[in-house]
Amino acid sequence: MRQEYGEIMRFLLHFRERFPTEEEFRAFLAEEVRRFVKDVRDYDIVISILPECLRPRSVFVREGHHRF
Repeated sequence: MRQEYGEIMRFLLHFRERFPTEEEFRAFLAEEVRRFVKDVRDYDIVISILPECLRPRSVFVREGHHRF
């Protein structure tokens, strides 16, 4: 992982210790990013996120998940 992140990611990383597994922390990150994307629309900023179903297969294999 990178050592240098932007302010938002650095803020979210403070919550890492609340989650017993990396998978749970990543789920938290995904949900918070989705909420952030919706929130910034109030400021006329549009951010697009790739739906999980479109993630490259190599990502799923690397993480040990099966994609159906």
